[in-house]
Amino acid sequence: MEKELDSLYKSIDQKGKAAILKNQFTDPYLCQDKADSRRGLTLLARLPVHVGRNIGYAQQKLRIANPNLYCYPLADLHLTVLDLIGAYDDFSISPHDLAAYQKALQNLMAKSKPFDVMLKGLIASPAGILATGYYSDELTMLRQNLRHRLTDKLPVAERYPTCSGHVTIARFKAPLKAPPALLADLMSMQQLQFGTFTVDRLDLVIHDWYNHDVKKIAEYALMH
Repeated sequence: MEKELDSLYKSIDQKGKAAILKNQFTDPYLCQDKADSRRGLTLLARLPVHVGRNIGYAQQKLRIANPNLYCYPLADLHLTVLDLIGAYDDFSISPHDLAAYQKALQNLMAKSKPFDVMLKGLIASPAGILATGYYSDELTMLRQNLRHRLTDKLPVAERYPTCSGHVTIARFKAPLKAPPALLADLMSMQQLQFGTFTVDRLDLVIHDWYNHDVKKIAEYALMH
């Protein structure tokens, strides 16, 4: 899986660096041109304090040359396990359907094992900056089980099939002041170690695109 992730991250980084050099992309929601009503239903993992702190140091460095980056608050940093319903405008879900997701997930989580994650290095994406993650086989198995077993009764409407283990740490809320400086910073942090940790709890949340406006629906322990 590590080779597949390396290839995926390299492809994302190439596109991201090209976008940064053009310096044309800004998030219309972050720059407040549009009100953001997008919400979705997601199963996610929180980051331990030491990993979030290490990412915070990297964010501080990135902001020196480009202070108008939107850097995720440390409490908002997360790893997406699966978007059950990808965020969209005016999201709604019935109490009956939400309860059905909770019950199905409870049964699945009881049979799932904790998984290990290593966050190492930063790359560009066309919409922001990512910390790249590498994970143990248990996460792959969990995602496969979620897709196969949930779709029998409940929709799994991902924006795209999630296979990476990245954590988004920053987005572009305005044109960059110094695109070359940002690329140089990313290059210098290409192998930066943010930390290795074991995920043994997952949150089911209804949240916005940036995981800032969050309603926690349930918490599950991975204990198998």
